[in-house]
Amino acid sequence: MLSVFNIIRISIFSAVIAWSLIVLGVAAHLNTILIANEYTRFIPLAIFIAVLTLLIIPALMIFGFVRRPFMIQQVRFELAFVGLLGLLWFILGIYTATSPDTEVECDFDGDGTFEESDEFSTDTFYAQFHALEAFAIFNAILLIIYFLLLLLLSLRQHRAGYTEVWREPTTTYPWFGVASGMAPKGGAPLTDLPAPVMAKGKFGKATKDGQVLTGSLPSTESSEMGEQPMKAGGHYIIYIPPPAAAAQAPARR
Repeated sequence: MLSVFNIIRISIFSAVIAWSLIVLGVAAHLNTILIANEYTRFIPLAIFIAVLTLLIIPALMIFGFVRRPFMIQQVRFELAFVGLLGLLWFILGIYTATSPDTEVECDFDGDGTFEESDEFSTDTFYAQFHALEAFAIFNAILLIIYFLLLLLLSLRQHRAGYTEVWREPTTTYPWFGVASGMAPKGGAPLTDLPAPVMAKGKFGKATKDGQVLTGSLPSTESSEMGEQPMKAGGHYIIYIPPPAAAAQAPARR
C-alpha cells in the first residue's frame, strides 16, 4: 500500500506530465505555423522545458519504485531536479505573462504582403498562447510546492538527528514517522520517547544502572528473588536498580 507521501508525489508528478504534454503540443503546433521573430521566442523555450520535464519526471517516478539502489532515488537529487524544473516553468510563466500584445498576419503569396487569415487569427493565437501560459504557471506552482514539502520534511528529519536523510531513497523513507529499526545518526531520534532499555544479556550482567535486561538464567545458578524460585534455563526480565535505590533497599539475608 502506498504511503501518504507517495500518493501526493505520484499525483503531482502525473499532473505535471499531463500539462507538460499539453504545453509541448501547443508549442510544437505554433512552431510549425509561425515565423520566428522576437515575439515567438517563448516557443523554443516552452519546447525545451516540456521535453526536459518529460525526461526527468517519468525517470524519477520509475526509479523511485525500483528496489535496486540508484543515485537518482536519493532525496538530494530529487530536490535538485524538481527545484530546477520548478524554476524553469516559473521563468516560462513569467516570460509569457509579461510578453507584449501582438497581432497575427499571414503572407499568402510569399511576397512580403501580410494579411489577416480566417484559419489562424489573432484570437486563435492568443487562445493557444494563454493556454500555454496557464499550464506553465500550474506546473511551476505544483513543482515548487512539492520542492518545499520535500525540503521541509528533510530539514525536519535532519534536525531530529537523521543527518543521512539526504542520501535516503525518497519513496521508501518514513517521512511522517521513524521506522522501528532506524537509528539516528548524529543526534537525537525524532520521537521524544527514551531509547529502548530492553537488551539481550545474561542474568546479573548490566551495562547501565536502572536498566531492565532480558536473558536466560544459567542452569548453574539458583534464584533468591521472590517466593517463587526461578527455573534454571528459563527466560526472565530482570530489573537492576540504580545505586541510590539499591542503597536504600533493605538487605536480604
